[in-house]
Amino acid sequence: MRFLRWIFIAVFLFVGFAAAGLMLLPKERIAKVASAEMSKALGREVLISGDIGLSVWPVLGVKTGPVQIAGPEWDAAPLLKAEALSIGVGAAAALKREIEIRRVELVSPEINLITAKDGRVSWAFGESTEAAGATEGSTGVTPFSLARATVTGGTVLIDDRRAGTREKLTGLDVALSMPKLAGPATLKLSGLRGGAALSLEGTVGNARDLIAGKLTPVTARFEAAGGSARFEGRMSQALEAEGQMSLSTSSTSTFMQSLGLGAAELPRGMGQAIDMTGQVTFSGGEIVNLRGMTLKLDQNTLTGDADIRLGGAKPQITAKLAAGALDFASLAAEGGSGGGESSAGWSKTTIDASGLAAVNAEVSLAVQSLDAGMIKLGASSLGVSLDNSRLVLKLPKATGYGGQISGEFVVNNRGGLSVGGNLNILQADVKSLLVDLMGVERLSGKGDGFVKFLGSGRNLDAIMNSLSGNGGLAMAGGTISGLDLNGLMGTGNGTKGTTVFDKLGASFDIKAGVLSNDNLNMTLPRIAATGKGVVGLGAQTINYVFTPVALKASSGKDLAFPVKIYGPWSNPKIIPDLSAAIDLNFKEKKEEVKQKANDAIKKKVEQELGVSVGEGQSVEDAVKQGVEDKLKKELFKIFE
Repeated sequence: MRFLRWIFIAVFLFVGFAAAGLMLLPKERIAKVASAEMSKALGREVLISGDIGLSVWPVLGVKTGPVQIAGPEWDAAPLLKAEALSIGVGAAAALKREIEIRRVELVSPEINLITAKDGRVSWAFGESTEAAGATEGSTGVTPFSLARATVTGGTVLIDDRRAGTREKLTGLDVALSMPKLAGPATLKLSGLRGGAALSLEGTVGNARDLIAGKLTPVTARFEAAGGSARFEGRMSQALEAEGQMSLSTSSTSTFMQSLGLGAAELPRGMGQAIDMTGQVTFSGGEIVNLRGMTLKLDQNTLTGDADIRLGGAKPQITAKLAAGALDFASLAAEGGSGGGESSAGWSKTTIDASGLAAVNAEVSLAVQSLDAGMIKLGASSLGVSLDNSRLVLKLPKATGYGGQISGEFVVNNRGGLSVGGNLNILQADVKSLLVDLMGVERLSGKGDGFVKFLGSGRNLDAIMNSLSGNGGLAMAGGTISGLDLNGLMGTGNGTKGTTVFDKLGASFDIKAGVLSNDNLNMTLPRIAATGKGVVGLGAQTINYVFTPVALKASSGKDLAFPVKIYGPWSNPKIIPDLSAAIDLNFKEKKEEVKQKANDAIKKKVEQELGVSVGEGQSVEDAVKQGVEDKLKKELFKIFE
């Protein structure tokens, strides 16, 4: 606000000198004298050119042509350049040495607000001796009033060389009113940024206190395409602030684009629309503190505290939040989880993860439940870290599927999208977990497991077909629906019903979206089973051989009965493999029958051809030899 104070003083001097010289000097001379006095007051060179229009009573006014105020000595760009300036003060008040500004009109100004790398700013003016010697407790501000100040068709360039940012506002219209210095002041501003409309309305409770650097009551409302923000509290001219703040967006993407923060598309539940309220404190510098915050992201509501660091290329958020039920099911909705979408395969819709680049963040989050589409959590304490488009979800203490879950999940969009994780699960409901992950609902029971995985691609189909990793599963008991091993071993028909098992264990490897397992072991009363095969995580298919063995069946021997499970997850076929069952269970009998058949053939050959099969000679060779011998005898008879 020191900038405004010097401008008002310079304006008064300008009008005063113009009026004093009205009858004594030509207009060109008045412009030169006024320029010199304003330059002296501001400590910057002021140039006034073009025709000058004057009025005396009741408004002592001056209207100029082009006006220019130089920038600081460390930059060549002018602070202000305008096509015209019109100023009017109350003539009667001027005679009483009071500043009563009736109007200030600035036409098509170009304003350059520059922050140097060392922190110096182009709009800072030096203190006058009079101001520096003001008594303690004094505001150091000469009383004045401003009926109306306007800017039309302005352009503002905000060049922050320390942060490396550059913003430009065009079509700027401003209206400022301050009837009494010790009273309220109002401001209305509108303009365009990159073609998007912006507007600001504000009221200051006491203009004198604000100019003097004191905290004073302020209300302000900012609107842009896609959203708005409101502040009600106290603020100083250094922009120190404390009060209640609210933010509302109907389209966060559009609102961010209006502010020059990019147009990242956020998934539903992550803030396509936002409603936020909280107590804000800004003590200067780069950090904004939010306390007692309520944040609504679409259908999700969170509460807590946050600190936002505004310096640098992107905001840095540190927060401690709590929530009830969080719904992020849309993260997997387009991808199609294993359940309802499996027949159609995984989604090939491109995943837009550009929203990960909007901010950096470190967040601790306590939730009652969380639905991420392909995985669900119960009451959990989570850690969320977002750094340069890499999101890490840490699970130090989480529950889900009736058990405990620990580990981390990573989404990385730095050089193309990839997802990975390292998860450990203790005593979880296996059926619910497999239904969410793969749409498989035949296996149920409590189990322990672990999985490490990594996949990459622009859509869920590519990610699932690129998965690699390994894992394992152990269950102390459970059921398999659609397969009755007892019926299979008893009647050979076990494709319906349920199998209840006592123990199950397996490990697996994943490569190129295919899960391979060759060491499944399962035990039941009087039955042990093994299994091996592959599961196409990308193709959503299964090709697996499950081999139950009846221990000491009625024959007194172990009886194996392999079962083939193959086809799509949505409708796999389960059929007994009779050929393999015969090979496994009747190998000795098969060899015995084969030997008896060979013996019978040998006997018949000897009877018909008179050939005996020698030791180590096959029946075929013996027959061939016998036929050759007979042909030779018949040939010899021709020559007899």
